[in-house]
Amino acid sequence: MILSRIAYFLNDFATFLILFVAAAVLFSLAAFKIYKSERQNKQKKLLIAISVLIFALVFIFILAEAYFRYVYDVPDGLGFLKVSQKWVERHVVYNNYFYRDRDFETEKKAGTTRIGILGDSIAYGGGIENPQDRFSNILEKRLKDANYNVEVYNLGRPGYDSQQEIEEFEKVRHLNFDILIWEYFINDIQPNIKSTGTRIIEINRDLPAYITFFTNKSYFLDFLYWRLTPTHQKTFRELRAADIAQYENEEVLNAHKSRITDFIKSFNGSDTKILVVIFPLISPLGPDYPARHVHQLMAETFRSNNVEVLDLQNVFGRFDKQKLMASKFDPHPNEIAHKFAAEEIFSKVTAYLE
Repeated sequence: MILSRIAYFLNDFATFLILFVAAAVLFSLAAFKIYKSERQNKQKKLLIAISVLIFALVFIFILAEAYFRYVYDVPDGLGFLKVSQKWVERHVVYNNYFYRDRDFETEKKAGTTRIGILGDSIAYGGGIENPQDRFSNILEKRLKDANYNVEVYNLGRPGYDSQQEIEEFEKVRHLNFDILIWEYFINDIQPNIKSTGTRIIEINRDLPAYITFFTNKSYFLDFLYWRLTPTHQKTFRELRAADIAQYENEEVLNAHKSRITDFIKSFNGSDTKILVVIFPLISPLGPDYPARHVHQLMAETFRSNNVEVLDLQNVFGRFDKQKLMASKFDPHPNEIAHKFAAEEIFSKVTAYLE
């Protein structure tokens, strides 16, 4: 294990190790030549100081590169940054059904209540390092601690809209869920083929060739670019506006409602209970929350189909929103927000289990 890690490091960091050795050799040669030259002592000191400064900057750059490659561990919410991609490699493990969860069992044991969690990156646990800190896992533990015989399966897929989530559920409908908890977010209205959000991400992620030449090679330079330019946060604002605008598009909204209605009707004749949990946008929470009408509209849509709705807008609104976000740069709900959500869902689900 240790040898394999050393081999990985030497291969992954080879360019920067070579840079360090080259800088050290050049600095040594330069210092030697300056020292042996016939220049005045004042000039020698100045040249050596400049050489030391250059070598120090190279050394600091290499240290920063190592830090962002192997230590820094914060996702960006969009997957733009190389450090975010590394975060996924470190913390995401898929099961036998290719979900971020333990392996699923096809056969359900007698007396067990099986709960499915359907949703997007929120259900999946975007920004959550340990899956045990997601609302699905917290809910399962709370129910088991309360002596309920349950198993909770997380079906979350990052980036999915409602249509894709519905299609995804059809792949696992045979698992016979007794309760379906459907996590809803405002971008779920986006059509998976002509999503306005996809276009925004594609445009903002596409960098000029002279920038990608450096950012593709260095985690540190990649991090600096995205943090020193407004593009990353601008993308979130544009996505938010584009998602909300879709609810003003009558054709898109009617198609969205129709898909939801048809999916709910597919459970007619079964004993499966459905609970929809609406998660709010966390970063703009407050008196002027821009998606308030969206919450009301979709809550009415689900309730008109006899589905119970839990809207977390007011729950999250009672707390400092900065303490509910995965990070300063990732507006996904963090472990604290997931815990609050799990507690609210727990009170709803226990009523189904009585």
